[in-house]
Amino acid sequence: MRNKFLFVFLVFSSLLWSQGIRVELTVSTDLVDQTNITPVQTLEKSLNDFLSNTNWTSEQSNEQAAISLSFLLNISSVNDNSFSGTLQVQSGRLIYGSAYTSPLVNFLDNNFTFTYQEFQPLYFDINRYNNNLVSVFSYYIYVAAGMELDSFSPLGGTAFFEQARTIANAAQASGAAGWALTRSGISRYALIDQLSSTAFNDFRMLTYQYHRNALDVMQEQPKEAKELIATQLVGLEDLMRRQPNAYLLQAFFDTKSEEIGQLFADGPQVDTKELLRFLNRYAPSMSSNWELIAR
Repeated sequence: MRNKFLFVFLVFSSLLWSQGIRVELTVSTDLVDQTNITPVQTLEKSLNDFLSNTNWTSEQSNEQAAISLSFLLNISSVNDNSFSGTLQVQSGRLIYGSAYTSPLVNFLDNNFTFTYQEFQPLYFDINRYNNNLVSVFSYYIYVAAGMELDSFSPLGGTAFFEQARTIANAAQASGAAGWALTRSGISRYALIDQLSSTAFNDFRMLTYQYHRNALDVMQEQPKEAKELIATQLVGLEDLMRRQPNAYLLQAFFDTKSEEIGQLFADGPQVDTKELLRFLNRYAPSMSSNWELIAR
């Protein structure tokens, strides 16, 4: 199975560990006037220091999961101390007994603006909004960590989602950009609101079943694992009817559609009639991947 879980270019790159969380940070300046490059270089170092020196996991760590995520900060403009751009967040989960990393998180934050003064210290306070740069990175670390732990145990990421929601509440109250609920339903607040809601527990249980009880045993029991994935996906139908435009569900299919298509295209054949009906009805934009299943 191909693994496209790579960023395609690097400008500034660093690899760091903090309390069991592995973070790869890439900062792109392709769209920035090169006369403004020095503040970005200083920002990159400060951000790395912040990410590596902050204790993210504390008592919530789970030795089963080696949490790994990548950030691509693509800065498009610098105006004095004001920065704007996009932030891509990706994470993958290593599948038991293999060298394969299954994509787990793939969010593109198109509304990322923040202020940063050269050499200013960055520090994290879970209960207080200080800086949008700090809040956004901290928020996504907790979201990714929560989704990772959900894949190892039923609702295992709850404590991390609570942390992310605390950050989102404080940032939204501050009026910072990108935290308000939007008409499109795509926002940081909407994402953590859904992950924290019992209404989406079926999705969170799918995350566990899909990874722990299917992918982790795929090598030994490929047919049974594929049947379980198909059953779990079709089992989302009630939730998809109730929440057809949910950001969390859209992000899931954006992240997983290629993997799902390839899983059912190879190996032992299983009945995919109901699965194809479900996928084509609720994720029609991914039809090129569903065609792999129908072959």
